[in-house]
Amino acid sequence: MKLDDNYYLEYDENNVILMYHENKIREKKNKTKEPYVYKEARYYPTVKSALKSYVNQKLKNSEAIQDILDRIDYVELLINKLKTN
Repeated sequence: MKLDDNYYLEYDENNVILMYHENKIREKKNKTKEPYVYKEARYYPTVKSALKSYVNQKLKNSEAIQDILDRIDYVELLINKLKTN
């Protein structure tokens, strides 16, 4: 289930997995650059706990109250969109 451009949920028989992926570029020893996909998996027992973590990740690096409120509104909008699909 896609949450946004970088986050999605996967499931296995025991967990809900919050997956993060981002296209990045790494510099090799010979100074050439190479694209790659960075992936990070976080495991949770329920969809609710995975979505709480997603909200926390989206709020990281927020410095102003309005920025936090805007990000919360954005995440709530995404969650409501998921409910209707």
